Amino acid sequence: MFLRRWIGDIRTKTKGMDGNDRAEYIAEYYWYHILLAFLAIGFVVLLLYHVTAGRRTVSFACIIVNEKVDYERDRSLTEELAQAMNLDAKRVRVDSDYRVSYTGHIEEGSNESDYEKFFFGWSEGEFDAVVMPESFLAYCEELGGAFRSIAQDGTERIPLAGTRLAQSVGENAADPMMIVFPANGKHEKEAETFLQLFAASGGAGQ
Repeated sequence: MFLRRWIGDIRTKTKGMDGNDRAEYIAEYYWYHILLAFLAIGFVVLLLYHVTAGRRTVSFACIIVNEKVDYERDRSLTEELAQAMNLDAKRVRVDSDYRVSYTGHIEEGSNESDYEKFFFGWSEGEFDAVVMPESFLAYCEELGGAFRSIAQDGTERIPLAGTRLAQSVGENAADPMMIVFPANGKHEKEAETFLQLFAASGGAGQ
């Protein structure tokens, strides 16, 4: 409706002008309208791309919290997980870019967006497995975080030490890393496979 009125207004004001005069008039008085129109079109195209072809489908996501951010390690782990779990590497996500401060702990290099990114991802069921310090696990539990028990003994937390994953992920001895599986994670079968291959106790020698 707006576009129709805009075109009608241009036609009225340029009535009787030749092509060159009309083009100069439009360029002088309507350049910002044209710019806004192109920006709006670009936004719509990007949005459509994001929700269709640009949206990556993930079959398994493992998040590492408050360990050094290492993109090369994440890429290597992604490929290793994909191969072991018989998944397309493009559909496996390993991400250590989560530096989260919380009550009783200030993480160097963290910011509020990391905190929000983590808890938003958790609330949306985007995480199938999370490696986090024990103190942060206690904080998540205080906030009502629920975990899936997929270990045979019913435990909801697995110490990182002694697992195959410990070969790649470091930890602070004063605040040991734990592996947990959020209850709302979308890929329970893949989480079970991950547990068997990478998070089972004694897996470091496999």
